[in-house]
Amino acid sequence: MKGKLLGAAATLLVLGAAIYGLNTWEHIQDQRQEAVCKAAREHLNSLETQARALASGLSVEAYAEAEKAEAGQLVMALDTARNEAEVDAVIDKHAAAIEAQISAEDAEVQSRGEQPFLGQELKKQRIPTDVKQEFKRAEKAVADTCG
Repeated sequence: MKGKLLGAAATLLVLGAAIYGLNTWEHIQDQRQEAVCKAAREHLNSLETQARALASGLSVEAYAEAEKAEAGQLVMALDTARNEAEVDAVIDKHAAAIEAQISAEDAEVQSRGEQPFLGQELKKQRIPTDVKQEFKRAEKAVADTCG
């Protein structure tokens, strides 16, 4: 009788320890997965900034400063808006400025035509292939680790 009771208690103890260990392991794996996902997203964001900087012809630092200044101006304009109509007007004005900038860049690219030097053709993007490939790898890493 004592032996059966001790055997049952030992079995319950081992089973409880195994369940606790499994739950702890799953919790650690979830935390690790979240950390890896966060790191992959941060890397993707830094590559996006780098690609935008390369496309604009600025250094990454100069582009980040310009982006921060533009965002600051937009936030300040939104903060000074007193009602929804003024907010909509600020947003429309900002969207129009972005569209005008895109149109101006497209017009500049189209007006250049071909570069006569050594028969080179104008490149529409200034983003090197290795950065594009790294960007694709980073997107895949985010999809794999976060999805």
